[in-house]
Amino acid sequence: MLAQIEKPTNDFHALARYLVHGREHPPNPDRVAWILARNLPTDDPTLAAHYMTATAELSRRCTNACLHTIIAWRDDERPSPEIMQEIATRTLELAGLGDHQALVMGHGDKPHPHLHMMINRIHPETGRAWSTSHDWRRFDRIMRQLSDDYGFVYAPAHAFNPGLTDELPKGPNSSATYAGKRGASTRRTQWSARSARDYAGRVSEHLDRGATWDDIVGLLAEDGLTVEAKGRGHVVGDGRSYVKLSALGLQMTAKGLARRRSPVRRPKHSWSRPLLDAVDLARGLAAWSLVDRDALRDAEAARLARLAKAPLIEQLLAGLRRQLSAWTAYTPPQARRRQRPDGQKRRSRRQGRRRDGAR
Repeated sequence: MLAQIEKPTNDFHALARYLVHGREHPPNPDRVAWILARNLPTDDPTLAAHYMTATAELSRRCTNACLHTIIAWRDDERPSPEIMQEIATRTLELAGLGDHQALVMGHGDKPHPHLHMMINRIHPETGRAWSTSHDWRRFDRIMRQLSDDYGFVYAPAHAFNPGLTDELPKGPNSSATYAGKRGASTRRTQWSARSARDYAGRVSEHLDRGATWDDIVGLLAEDGLTVEAKGRGHVVGDGRSYVKLSALGLQMTAKGLARRRSPVRRPKHSWSRPLLDAVDLARGLAAWSLVDRDALRDAEAARLARLAKAPLIEQLLAGLRRQLSAWTAYTPPQARRRQRPDGQKRRSRRQGRRRDGAR
């Protein structure tokens, strides 16, 4: 007995149609053997999908509330419908989904007994979503427990028991196969976990904390391997197979090695004086009549005394700053008003429009 968890979706109606009709045309008449509804007022798949969709709207954050889970038995095991329903109920309770809406459907169109569960991740009262983090691990632990309780053979999936696939290479997934049929070079197999560990052990003997990107590339090139960018990371391989660079367990990641390869060096300045000094502040305050001219002269004298001890380049920069300040001198608004000829007063735009309209 094992459990398979599909990727959550947001369409209860599509899953309900699949559970009833499947992908065969015409549908198999023995497909639906029995239906069990939990926390739902009906066992009709179409109406149940409506109820679940309405409940899923209680959560604004969860966009994929439809969870599809399959429980299957071996061909030589023949559990009764009552036992299958009891196992489905206990599975939901042990997974923390006992209060959630669920539609359980037993199928009879395959040689092996199995059932499907359409589960609503949103709690009907609290509106909180059931977390799918490591859901496969939780369901696998439940299957192990229920197999012992009911006397069935526990048949774990390969992903749940790495020991079963430690020496087996991984073939391309469905996306890679689909792209490979259209000319993409994605049909390479992935190294087994044991092969990756053995090769990483041999490579690590020639690396230390001071290893660089070129050292990694050179060691891999001796074995006919190259480093390629794939997705957000890097892979190591040739034209037939590959392995993720992170699976080799090296001391640094590919991004860290890349940073070592081209370090960013910031320029060092020989001076660190701010662009705004005491003289600039004194000049601005004097323009607003907040300080007298004596304070400005004292600031100028202090800067000249400081520049006398500074290198020639700083003296040139200081002179350039003074020249720029003279070119971009700031005149206070009060001074601009006093500069209007013949005592003319500034009129607003509204007054100007009124006079123009009167004319």
